[in-house]
Amino acid sequence: MTQNEFQNQLEASGQFAAEMTAIQPRLYGFILKRLADREQTLEMLQRTNLVLCQKAGEFRPGSSFTAWAFHVAKFQIMAWRKAEGAGRLVFSDRVYDLIDSQSEEEVEAVDRRIPLLKQCIKRLKDQDRSLIQQRYRDGQPIASLAEHLGKSADAIGMKLLRIRKQLAKCVQDALNLGGMA
Repeated sequence: MTQNEFQNQLEASGQFAAEMTAIQPRLYGFILKRLADREQTLEMLQRTNLVLCQKAGEFRPGSSFTAWAFHVAKFQIMAWRKAEGAGRLVFSDRVYDLIDSQSEEEVEAVDRRIPLLKQCIKRLKDQDRSLIQQRYRDGQPIASLAEHLGKSADAIGMKLLRIRKQLAKCVQDALNLGGMA
């Protein structure tokens, strides 16, 4: 392998890694929408990422990485449903086709909101940000949070509701101002 070929391969792998990193939130949402279970979604995301890495040589530069990754994820989900879904309630392929027919505008709207939401989360009080992260990023049950904080589950639920409303207003205000949160 010549020095130029080696350099080109390094650049290509760096671009691939950047694409993989950038797509993770959307890929997670794509899978979660189809599985509706956080733990299964994380497992499927890992499987999908592994397959994407294994098939990296099949990706054609210049084509849509997102479309390719979603295509791989869709087939991983179908394989999982076939292998693991026996005995569970699963939707027909027709239902999944209806889910997949979401508009590109919806995807773009989510893409615009994610960075704004991150900015809004940074603006929260430290304890509110910690509570949101423990509940939604770490997946801790409300009862566990309540016990840890010495409060009732209802109080924690109401606190989370108020924080979510605050975040929704912050994101909506930022959208109305053209993305300046």
